[in-house]
Amino acid sequence: MAPSAAQGPRPLVLIFHNFQGLKFFELDVAEYLAKLGYVGLAADLYGDLVPSHQRLWPENEQLVPAFRKRCFEGLVSLDHDHEKFRALLKIWLEKGLESPFVDKTVAPAAIGYCFGGMAVLECIRGGLDVGGVVSFHGLLQTGEDPNAAKYGATIPPLKLCENHYNKKAVVLIENGATDYLVTNESKERFYAEMNEAGVDWNFHDHSGTPHGFALPPTLGSPGHLHLSSDRRSTMNMLSLFKEIFPGVPQNYVARNAAGTAIPV
Repeated sequence: MAPSAAQGPRPLVLIFHNFQGLKFFELDVAEYLAKLGYVGLAADLYGDLVPSHQRLWPENEQLVPAFRKRCFEGLVSLDHDHEKFRALLKIWLEKGLESPFVDKTVAPAAIGYCFGGMAVLECIRGGLDVGGVVSFHGLLQTGEDPNAAKYGATIPPLKLCENHYNKKAVVLIENGATDYLVTNESKERFYAEMNEAGVDWNFHDHSGTPHGFALPPTLGSPGHLHLSSDRRSTMNMLSLFKEIFPGVPQNYVARNAAGTAIPV
């Protein structure tokens, strides 16, 4: 989604979904970004792997196990094949840059939630030409999500590939301090990896905050909206956009895509 054409070309912001796949929430995020003055592109990383009509949390609890298994099998088909994963991310980046509404003179940003947070870090490891990325309660390592096996997904062999780190981009991690998927050991490995690679990174640990803190309750069980952490992490994202998109006006929008009030 893009601002009014009268505003001229604007920076691109890619949006990557959580383990469920592309759904209404990411489209709401794209609309929020357009209101801010950017071009938001919500990417569908699953395609036919997870049918579009089967990505919302089932109201019937008996359907939840099959739902989880289906979504996590989509996830592991990507996070266990790093070259395939990065190639798909590059395709979406190139697709976004084709839009006449996008300012191609500015390196895009990428944001992601949970699995999508993992995806933005793969943009960095794969050397994609982005100016900055934001991970909201995302995993820090790729191919290590324990929930895939926990919920019955068939786990393929892990296929690694060489890293070509983007050292020009700014990496912003918005993490819930009580997120069970991001352990202290995981954090330490991430710090060491990024420091050794020379990546410019910032890590915000939000106290008393669980996994899924930026997702609204309308998503069902994955939505653990934590108002103060969602608000602060959104404000951190907006600050990053001002830094990497200098000279681009940022409109004030009273509420983000989850409905959280954002101060002026």
